[in-house]
Amino acid sequence: MYLLIAALLFPSALLLSQQARQNIDPFLSKAAELEKQEDYAGAEKVYQEALAASSGHPEILKRLGIVYQTELKFPESVDAFQRVLQSNPQYPEVNFYLGMSYFGLNEFDKALSAFKAELKANPEYRRARYYAASALQALDRKLEALQYLDALVQQDPNDLKVWYQLARLHRLLALNALRQIASRDRNSVLIHALKAEAFSEDEKYPDALKEYKKVLEMEPGFPGAHFGLGEVFYRTRDINAAEQQFKLALDEDPNQPVVNSYMAEILLREGKPKEALPLLQRAISADPKLDRAYFELGKCYLALGDNQKALEAFLKAAELNPSSKETHFRLAKLYGQLKNEPRQAYHLALFEKLRKEENEKIPPLSDKAPEQQ
Repeated sequence: MYLLIAALLFPSALLLSQQARQNIDPFLSKAAELEKQEDYAGAEKVYQEALAASSGHPEILKRLGIVYQTELKFPESVDAFQRVLQSNPQYPEVNFYLGMSYFGLNEFDKALSAFKAELKANPEYRRARYYAASALQALDRKLEALQYLDALVQQDPNDLKVWYQLARLHRLLALNALRQIASRDRNSVLIHALKAEAFSEDEKYPDALKEYKKVLEMEPGFPGAHFGLGEVFYRTRDINAAEQQFKLALDEDPNQPVVNSYMAEILLREGKPKEALPLLQRAISADPKLDRAYFELGKCYLALGDNQKALEAFLKAAELNPSSKETHFRLAKLYGQLKNEPRQAYHLALFEKLRKEENEKIPPLSDKAPEQQ
């Protein structure tokens, strides 16, 4: 933890008055050079001299606090940061660094308060939000920590470090919930349901089938069991068994979007687009972001001879899931039928690129579509 803290402690330049700059610039330059050489004791001495020359300028105090922090002198750093905040409660980044010092002292309540103070002045400060989540986890306030991490991935979906922390935290919460259930009833239907879902996600379908059947044996109306069992049958290509389970799932919840989409797909395989259409419309109404439903809707309209509505459905599917090579293939084929060669070429090129990337196991790249022609 100390190494992690030290890695973050880099001074940040701030605007100072011209006169103050002239007074302290030589000290700042000399101290910065010593810090580069990792001579923190020397830098500390220079900052102390600068404080005497500048009547306790807050920037000098801040930088001295950071040097103390780098040296793991957390009490001294806390004192320096608090002296800054006494004169300027929102001096940039000082609350964050104060939080890091409290974190180093394992005083997580105080660390959290400092991080929140920094976020109040600067809501976009990612490091403050990240370490606020860490402080909440240390305080065993995991659900609140999730909110902080969720906000970070909403802001930047490419931050793998935050995704890792989210995955880790969700895993801890899941394990804790599992222990709570097991501590009360080791043979609970809930345990078997969780095992069934885990086996299905890991593609261990024989084990998943066994657990789902056990769930329905113990509690025939267990919510989601028919859907889960139907999905396993579908993935193992036992379509008749899957259809039976999906029908039972729809008896429980007629508006379940994924089940309606599965059922529509089965009906389309059977050449029944008129029966599939209302199921897909219901699925999209329940979940307007379900790309697979729009894809099946496009196929449905093609089977019904309505190419324009099919085009609209496939375009929506591609918008929701740009990495679906099947959707781009369908669009290329449909644009060919509509004699729109530029759009046909565009989607065919995307299809070929996605297929190549899939074969090479390279993550697909995003492309911007040309203007509609």
